[in-house]
Amino acid sequence: MKKWLLQLLFFAGLMAWGAAGCSNQQIDTAKLHTAFQSATPEVRTYLDQGIAAIQAAKFSEALPALQHVAYAAKMSKEQRLILEDAIKKVKAKAK
Repeated sequence: MKKWLLQLLFFAGLMAWGAAGCSNQQIDTAKLHTAFQSATPEVRTYLDQGIAAIQAAKFSEALPALQHVAYAAKMSKEQRLILEDAIKKVKAKAK
């Protein structure tokens, strides 16, 4: 009985730890900034606005700026993946 209870507590703790880790997603603004160094000045303006809003924890302000970058910029597959990841994490934090 004790062994079963210990296993249950272990797995419950493991699941809680995993859930806490998933909700604490860090947005790598340095990676985002580096990926778009060669972007046009207009795209850089919106990107910088989005990054500044992320760093100020104003995620609802960061989202439109990053979405504008997604629509305005011609980007490589790597840039698109980095931007999509950032937008996904910003949306999760904006809730």
